[in-house]
Amino acid sequence: MSGLQRSLLLCLFFIGSVSQAALQLPGGLTGNDRKEALRIIGFGTATKSLTDPYPLGGYHGFEVGLSLETIPTQDLGRLGNRLAAPQADITIPKISIGKGLYSDLDFFLHFIPYNQRSEMSQYGGALRWGFYEGSSLPLSANLVAHINTGNINNQVTTRTFGVDMTAGLNVNQVALYVGFGVLQSVGGFVGGAAGVTDTGRHEIESVNTFHSMIGTSVRFQKFFAVIEFDRYTQSVLSAKLGFRF
Repeated sequence: MSGLQRSLLLCLFFIGSVSQAALQLPGGLTGNDRKEALRIIGFGTATKSLTDPYPLGGYHGFEVGLSLETIPTQDLGRLGNRLAAPQADITIPKISIGKGLYSDLDFFLHFIPYNQRSEMSQYGGALRWGFYEGSSLPLSANLVAHINTGNINNQVTTRTFGVDMTAGLNVNQVALYVGFGVLQSVGGFVGGAAGVTDTGRHEIESVNTFHSMIGTSVRFQKFFAVIEFDRYTQSVLSAKLGFRF
């Protein structure tokens, strides 16, 4: 690893550890409110593709990056007992690591560095199988299985699973990709005095949806930048900077 790559890696971890705004949850959430909160938080924090659609390249392929994902949390304030003041959408930093396992099989891991201000932790992973590479055109297709778990204020825990199919076109240093899939999110909501449920008991809810995405990746030597738009029941915009080596 070169000195420049080591410096960038340290910079990514530093930026990722910077405090983001805390996510506030109203109390008194009914069953419908809890499912709506899960659609916002569980789907919004699900694993994103955010990488070049072309495989990492087997044993020698490796990438590190930092993504920023904007989650539309403003509507949470209208649920249950409502928040006293409006809540803006939040932006979550994630550090991600990708490793090629075989020529067409890649593994990705991501996490949010915990900090007391945001009171949020999150980690997850994805396994990507590149089942098609064009012989005459720079086309590729992938099947991706992914999982993400999160904890918000020790009041809500989420486990979100999904399977996506993506297709990408690489031209010179630019790649464009699209995809679709299915997603399920299961959430546990804490009751009691410090909880958020209307029943006062611990409640578990589950929601599912179809998922679509479109994104573009630009490479400069070993560095890359990605912008991705994901559509669940709401829309999430994400961006990522990183490098491959």
